[in-house]
Amino acid sequence: MSSVLVAEKESRTRREIEKILVRQDFVVESVADSRALMEKLERETPDLLFLDIFMPNLDGLRIMKKLGDIPVVILTSEETVLSEIPKAFKQGFTHYLFKPFDSEQLLDSVRRLLASKKPHRRQLEVPLSELHDSETGRIDARKVAEFLSVPLAQLAETFGANYVTVHKTPDAPSLQPALGPIKRAIEIVTQATRAQADARAWLNNPHPDLGGKTPLEVMLSGQADAVVTLLENALAGIPS
Repeated sequence: MSSVLVAEKESRTRREIEKILVRQDFVVESVADSRALMEKLERETPDLLFLDIFMPNLDGLRIMKKLGDIPVVILTSEETVLSEIPKAFKQGFTHYLFKPFDSEQLLDSVRRLLASKKPHRRQLEVPLSELHDSETGRIDARKVAEFLSVPLAQLAETFGANYVTVHKTPDAPSLQPALGPIKRAIEIVTQATRAQADARAWLNNPHPDLGGKTPLEVMLSGQADAVVTLLENALAGIPS
């Protein structure tokens, strides 16, 4: 029987999670503040932790030291998560459950995380095969442009490539070095947000670590590596 610890400041959300999980025969405990959470983690190790990332006085780095390989589901809201992705990455968290959620969404998160014994932090491997040509397996510029909602001509200009050539052979080997960093940035953000619409929203929001420009603007200026570096450093816990 798996044990679950719910760290959530909102009593209604705590009760909702407890009710759903108890019905599935999980052993559930909950805390309402970060101090109680730390005390719990000092005494016991749950199989899974639900963590409200916006609890008052939450010291994420200190908590990380207590977690080891405990799978963590961040509880947050869709309107705030986009601005918090880099901060959460720096603390090692990559799995989110948006509030409000339904019972199936919650149980799906629990099943997927408990099904594997591997650590669930700092692991972002998202092939995104839909961005590749089905025959050659190479990254397809046309599909990347569609994902980013930008004209293929604009993407071709970013690469310094001829539009007609890119349109004719969007998966050309010569384009792969330029497409690679863009795809990597898309992979990380898509995994973090769990939804393509949210990934696009993050890419279109100004970021202070990019001089106030949006990640998409930076990528389309030919500096996709800067966006990847920002995200990879966040994954590694390196301050920006």
